[in-house]
Amino acid sequence: MALLKLFRPLSLSVGLRYAFASSKRRFATFIALLSMIGIMLGVAALIVVISVMNGLEGELKDRLLSSVPHAVLTGSNDRIAMDYDLEKIKRIRGVQHIAPQISDDVMIQGSNGIYGATLYGIDPATYPLNDLVRASSRSEIFNTLQPQSYSIILGYDALDGLNGSRYGGLRIISASYVRYTPFGRMPSQRMFNVSGTFSVGGMSASKMILANIEDVRKLVHMPKGYISGFRVWLKDPFTISDFIEQVKKIDPELEVKDWRIELGEFFQSVAQERTMMGLMLALITMVAVFNMLSSLAMVVSNKLAEIAVMRTLGVSQGTIMRIFIIEGALSGILGSVFGLGLGLLCLNYLDSILSMLNLNLAISAGGTGVPVLIRGGQLFLIVLVTIALSFAITIYPSIKAAKQSPVESLRYE
Repeated sequence: MALLKLFRPLSLSVGLRYAFASSKRRFATFIALLSMIGIMLGVAALIVVISVMNGLEGELKDRLLSSVPHAVLTGSNDRIAMDYDLEKIKRIRGVQHIAPQISDDVMIQGSNGIYGATLYGIDPATYPLNDLVRASSRSEIFNTLQPQSYSIILGYDALDGLNGSRYGGLRIISASYVRYTPFGRMPSQRMFNVSGTFSVGGMSASKMILANIEDVRKLVHMPKGYISGFRVWLKDPFTISDFIEQVKKIDPELEVKDWRIELGEFFQSVAQERTMMGLMLALITMVAVFNMLSSLAMVVSNKLAEIAVMRTLGVSQGTIMRIFIIEGALSGILGSVFGLGLGLLCLNYLDSILSMLNLNLAISAGGTGVPVLIRGGQLFLIVLVTIALSFAITIYPSIKAAKQSPVESLRYE
C-alpha cells in the first residue's frame, strides 16, 4: 500500500500512515470515524439550514417590501415640492428608481364593511416596470390609472375581504381632509372603480391601494405642485441606513421614512432566528469536533512505544507533535469537505427529498419549491472554521505525545 511507504516530510508520512493503516486496536479508529461522520453531518446540516434561511429571508424581502416603500423622501408637514431636484440623490449607490407619490391612510367601504388601508397616488408613466406589484397586476391594468378615471388597483385579499368584485365600485374615505357641512364635519370621500388586483403575499400588500396621483390629490386636497413624497426603490432594502446617511449629507432638511417603521421588527426577528438556528447546529458540529479529542488521546496512548522508538532515533518533539496534529485534523478536513459536498447535494435535491418525506413546503414564488440562496462566503467560512477547530483540538494531545519520555514509555516493553 502506497501510504505505508515513508516520504518527506516525515510528519505527514507517518501521520497519514497512522490515520489509514490497519491496527489491531480498532476502537480508536471507530471513534475517529464517528467523529468524521459527525462533522460531515453537522457541516451539511448547517449549510442546508443557513441556505434555506437565506432564501426565506430573500423571499420575504421581495414579497413584503414590494408593497412597502423602501424609503420616502419628504419635507416638513409631509409635503415636498414636486419639482424638487433629485439628481444628486439618484446618483447615490444602490438607488434603482425614484417616483412621486401622494399617500394617505384611508378607509374602504364595501358591501361587507369597512377596511383600513393606505392609498398611494402614483403616475403609471414614472412607476418602475420591474416592480413586483406592477408585474402581478400586469402593465395594461396599471395604464388604466389615468387622471379623472378614479380607478384603483388593490390586493386580491382586500377585495375578497370587502366582498367586492373586479370592475365594481368602492367608496374611499380620507380623514386627512375634513369639510364642514350643514350636517357637521364630514371626511373627504369618493367612489372609485376597481380596475384590477394584485397578489404578492403579506399583510402589507393587502392594505395597499394604488390610484392615479391626480385623483388622490383631489381626494386629499393636496395643493398643486406638492406631493407627499418621493418613493425610492433600492437595490438592497437592507442598505437603508447607508442611503439615509448619504441623503442627509446632500440635504439635511429632507426627512426620510423607511420600511423599518412597519417591518423592521419582523425582519430583525427573522435574522435572529437564522442566527440561533445556525448557532445550535454549529454547537452540534463542535460536539463532533471535540469527540476527536478523545479518539486522538486513545491513539496517543496506543502509540507510546512507537513514539519512544522514534524519539530514540532522533525524531524531534516538533515532528512528533506534527504527526498527531495531521492524524487528528484529517478527520476534520475530510468531514468538512464531505459535509460541503453533502450539503450542496441536499440543496440541489431538496424539493425531491421533502416530497419523499411527504412534507409540503413549497413557499417560494408560484409555489415552485423551497427558496434557497447559497452564499459562497458563508460556505467558505463554515468549512474554514470547522477545519480550524479540528486543528486546534489536536494541539493538546499532540503536545502530550511529544513530551512523552522514551525511558518511561519503554520501561515495561
